[in-house]
Amino acid sequence: MPKQAYRRDRLSAHYREQRARQAEHAAGIAEHRRHRARQVAREIIAAHGPVLVVEDCDIRTWYRLWGKRLSQTTPGMLISALTVECEAAGGGLVRASTWSTALSQHCLCGERVSKTLRDREHKCIACGLVGKRDLVSAALAAFVRFTDVDDPKTAYLDTTLSRHAQITYAQALEEALRESTTPSPKPPRRPGRVAVPRQHRETSAPRTAGQRNRATPDEPRPMRDHAGQPGHRPGRSPQLTLW
Repeated sequence: MPKQAYRRDRLSAHYREQRARQAEHAAGIAEHRRHRARQVAREIIAAHGPVLVVEDCDIRTWYRLWGKRLSQTTPGMLISALTVECEAAGGGLVRASTWSTALSQHCLCGERVSKTLRDREHKCIACGLVGKRDLVSAALAAFVRFTDVDDPKTAYLDTTLSRHAQITYAQALEEALRESTTPSPKPPRRPGRVAVPRQHRETSAPRTAGQRNRATPDEPRPMRDHAGQPGHRPGRSPQLTLW
């Protein structure tokens, strides 16, 4: 049993310094995540407009399933940033209930295509539409309607409009559902070390080839004595010119 409370312990200067460094590092990481979420939200709004529909999911369930791996993507922070950016752009972010819409279990033609969580490919037997599961759900989100915008449970899927869009934009829609339409430029490549192929032992290059001082034709070559110190060669003139 401790003799006194831990709050009365005397903390060393090194401990206080380490604790301040850890707090500063954690604050920097949090600020970086917020900045990245705002940047991604702006890119999404620039590509798809300020009026967005997202599924009303419980992110706590995701954390119970995948744990700390979600800290790299921060979906809750991204949704909050999308809400702020949509309102700033004159639009809004609305939530649709997954029970009343079931976007991942429907097709654009209106048929219900049951899929498990492991199935990432959408294949409809009725109309023959094939595409990525998430992209099909994102396309169906454009046809979600609300009886009350503030209540996610009043959301429903307008299959008539989705079927009409599928017939109108048949070829373009199939191409869009194969790959994401969000522009994702590659990050600039940082300068780093260049991979050098390994050389055989028989033809190994000297390690000090790039650091060796070479004399010009108008300069004498340095000579080292027995003690290893550089010196001039006897009987040679410093103005000797090599032909």
